[in-house]
Amino acid sequence: MVGKGALIVVIGFGLLFGIMGVRFNGMEDRAIENMAYYHDVTNAHNIATAGANAAMAIFYQNQALRGILTSQSLTIGNYKGGSFSSSIDSVPGKLRLRSLSAYKGFADTVEVYFSTQKNNSFSLFSWLTNFENGVYWITGDTVWGRVHSNGTLNVNGRPVFMEKVTTSKAFNPKPGSLTNKAIFKKGYETGIANIPFPTDVSALVTAATTGGRSYAGNIFLTLSGGSSANGDGKVYVRSSSGGPIIDSISLADAFFNGVVYSTGQVSVQGTLDGRLTIATATNVVVTDNILYEQNPLIGSSDDLLGIVANNNVIVADNLANRTNCEIDAAIFCRSGSFTAENYASRPVSGWLKIIGGIVQNTRGPVGTFSGSSIVSGFSKRYYYDDRMADNNVRPPFFPGYFTSTYSIANWWENVRIPTF
Repeated sequence: MVGKGALIVVIGFGLLFGIMGVRFNGMEDRAIENMAYYHDVTNAHNIATAGANAAMAIFYQNQALRGILTSQSLTIGNYKGGSFSSSIDSVPGKLRLRSLSAYKGFADTVEVYFSTQKNNSFSLFSWLTNFENGVYWITGDTVWGRVHSNGTLNVNGRPVFMEKVTTSKAFNPKPGSLTNKAIFKKGYETGIANIPFPTDVSALVTAATTGGRSYAGNIFLTLSGGSSANGDGKVYVRSSSGGPIIDSISLADAFFNGVVYSTGQVSVQGTLDGRLTIATATNVVVTDNILYEQNPLIGSSDDLLGIVANNNVIVADNLANRTNCEIDAAIFCRSGSFTAENYASRPVSGWLKIIGGIVQNTRGPVGTFSGSSIVSGFSKRYYYDDRMADNNVRPPFFPGYFTSTYSIANWWENVRIPTF
């Protein structure tokens, strides 16, 4: 019995090891197959990516090209036996570059989508300037949204930038050195191409005279929220502060295109319910808070305001603006600055809060500081209105800038997950 039992044990172990050997051999075969699969599909993907990059190089040299841009068969190197064909065509609202590859029976695709909209709204920026004018960002300043300068950004202290900061020149001093202790939440980049400003505000003049409102001389505007319904606000127009109303504009009027323009200075305050752009050949003066009826930072809002001055936008030095001031608007100063009146001599006036963005030719001061402390005027709280990150969401006829090339809107790559 002992001999038979031993024989059975030996036979059992033999069968067990035989089964394990078969299984191990199978696993080894599958591992080799998976490695070969991964190698081949990775090569197919890399060839498609190479084709997309090659096609982009051709396209950016001649953006009028359509159809097949390049096709190649690879006869040497690690990708021998592979091929790609890259083309570009139009799809609704975009251009699509498609690169198709083939390698040892596997195919892959890379698609690149280009925005066809070259006229971009300045409302895309939370902050943009041509010339910094020696004005500094300091401790206590906080900015949400995209920031760009065509000049050199000056920093003294620890301002906080919540989104990426770009400049066509440099920082003074360099980030992390001397007085520049700025906090860049999403980084910074120098050497970016200049963003050109328009030479006039003629497009707004045309809009105001063909569906909007146009006035001669100085005017005073009061924005009124209207009823509880959305978009039915009013704009009351006076020729003097506190004078009689000379015009009343309903923002719900289907025949009003949303633009109010004057050849003189425009003073404005109040609450906006609707969409409006206020424009002037000279200056806009903010005499008190300018608020949206629905705050976009705490809920949905369909209110949208553009303030466009050929020269300056000025926060008045008056009693109303000496204890904080809020302006909900995209602000554009074509040849001048956004600034506070008497910024160097007015008392410390709290914070200046913007919900929207500021684009100005020359950076204007809103206060003065000693070290990192405010001495006069305002500290800054600049919040970006994220709705305007969509190039199609802008105040009526708000100015834009032209880009000479198509920008990449989306890059899509195929992904394969191996089965083990």
